[in-house]
Amino acid sequence: MSSRRTLLYEDDLRRNRRRSWLIALLWIGSLATLYLLMRYVLMPDFAQVASELAHTRRALSESRAEIERLQQRLAQHQRGEQVAENANKELQQALASRQEEIASLRNDLSFFQRLMEGGAQQAGLAVHSLSLRATDDPRSFQFALTLSQNLKRNRQASGRVEIFVSGADGDQSKRLGLDALGGTGPGLEFSFKYFQQLTGMIMLPEGFKPGSVSLKVIPQGGGPVEREFMWKDVIQQGS
Repeated sequence: MSSRRTLLYEDDLRRNRRRSWLIALLWIGSLATLYLLMRYVLMPDFAQVASELAHTRRALSESRAEIERLQQRLAQHQRGEQVAENANKELQQALASRQEEIASLRNDLSFFQRLMEGGAQQAGLAVHSLSLRATDDPRSFQFALTLSQNLKRNRQASGRVEIFVSGADGDQSKRLGLDALGGTGPGLEFSFKYFQQLTGMIMLPEGFKPGSVSLKVIPQGGGPVEREFMWKDVIQQGS
């Protein structure tokens, strides 16, 4: 009896194994059938699509590499343009500086020629030049005034110079003297035989907009000499 039960159990076990293998084979077969169905029935162009996908991926990779190369070339080109632009600016600044030096030398040459040559128009005391240079303070300016007289006069010139700045203070027009511009007094003293440069500082009031600078040179024993300069013509930037 026991032997028969064992045989029955072994038969059931073998049947269960065969059933499991059969189910596994059927599942694998269904997957293969589904794959073949999708590849050749639902997607007959699968191989072509896969090839095109691979080609697209290669093209995308090549495009990215080309973009990187173009970006590098653009960066190099931009750096080259920046270098060229900086060099051009330096050349322009150097040229402007040389032109200013030439203009200054010509001015000095003309100045000394007038001193040496004399003549009716150059006789007597004269205002040779006036310049105003901006400082770090937007209201403060350094001035340089050069006076001269003809060498043939051969005598000492003495006296004082009064400086006035005309401009607008709001809606009002004002004419400010040196004492109102931070000077030490109403005028500058001079004494020279051939020429002399007078320097100093002026401080404009807050909100005052200058328009012109007037000079009145008052020599001892002679008539005054007056000159007026537009502010924009005598102002210089930088040191």
